[in-house]
Amino acid sequence: MRDSEIRQSEAIARMNSFGVENAQDFAASSLGGRKFADLKALTEEIDRLGAQQSEGHGASQTGTEAKRAARNALRAAMRAISDTSEAMESTHPGISDTFRMPKNNSDEALLNAARAFVSSATPLKDEFIQYEMPATFIEDLVRLIADFESASGSRQLNTRKRVSATAALKDALERGMQLKRELDPIVRNKYRGNAAKLAAWESASHVERAPKRAAARPAQQPT
Repeated sequence: MRDSEIRQSEAIARMNSFGVENAQDFAASSLGGRKFADLKALTEEIDRLGAQQSEGHGASQTGTEAKRAARNALRAAMRAISDTSEAMESTHPGISDTFRMPKNNSDEALLNAARAFVSSATPLKDEFIQYEMPATFIEDLVRLIADFESASGSRQLNTRKRVSATAALKDALERGMQLKRELDPIVRNKYRGNAAKLAAWESASHVERAPKRAAARPAQQPT
């Protein structure tokens, strides 16, 4: 959550605690009782969405690292094939063009090139092996393609989950601020003349403002 959202979430949690502590003063069937019940449910929803957002962010970061590792492994395997093909030019003129590394760095371009490497290298497998390529180099490349596709898909899924939780959390916080506006006159009217209760509500419902940035000092003119 951003700092402003954290401050709103903290205020909503405090208002909920105020409602729980003073539940005896607001009948469940009254407007105030129903609003505090809505606030309690919303607090639980915000906690759940905040956890989902945090989990999604962590999983997305982990997915990014996994995808980077899978990409590097795939490129390394392709590079070995590409370099080997250059040594095979004397017997297969133009073969190095077939196994040229993609210039486009996109995921799609890398995967398309890798699949083309598998297709083109398969009939030449024995000749590549003569150049000390591993006997399973084609099977290894197929596995690395699958690993990269899986890592890419997992990262995209975690990113979508995080984005979804972030949007839902923003909506929930907006509803919390609306409940604050609706509860404020109810609480003030209920405790009119009770300075302690009003001060407690004021403290609970207050949303901290973002600290102001210090103004940049003008450059000192040389004397």
